[in-house]
Amino acid sequence: MPLESLFLEALQGANFSFTARPEPVAGDLRMSWGISVVLLSLLHSRGRKASFLKLQFLAHSIRTEGSRKQVHAVLRGERKTSEVQVRVEPWLNRAVALAHGLKYVEVSKGKTITLTPLGQNVASAIDAKSDVLQHERAFLTIVAKRATEEIVTRIWRMETLL
Repeated sequence: MPLESLFLEALQGANFSFTARPEPVAGDLRMSWGISVVLLSLLHSRGRKASFLKLQFLAHSIRTEGSRKQVHAVLRGERKTSEVQVRVEPWLNRAVALAHGLKYVEVSKGKTITLTPLGQNVASAIDAKSDVLQHERAFLTIVAKRATEEIVTRIWRMETLL
């Protein structure tokens, strides 16, 4: 008897129960979310490319509403760059590695990540879905182009823009 039939037979007549959990699984633990954020970050960046530093900045900033508001305030000149705390997001390297394995991105000299034509198609398809990643798309559409490499470097170094 095939293994699949044994499995289906075991499921028949079994009792299942589902328990609601207080919190959904965090986005950074879901690689489909992480790869999508990487692709959208690159799609909305100048030249469809960004440094790891910029991707880390965007990856950290996109996680909460509070951090998104902080970044908007810095880019509007209402807050100093030294007031924004940025941390390295461990999930980002995994997402970039998987996106590279799927041939969605190219990594140059371990520093710059660029969308491939295939990655651009996937990113555009994600971007076209209005009901998918709404907060992330809204944030990246504005911030990814305005957050130049120079500004991101100043934020990481906690230098003041004002």
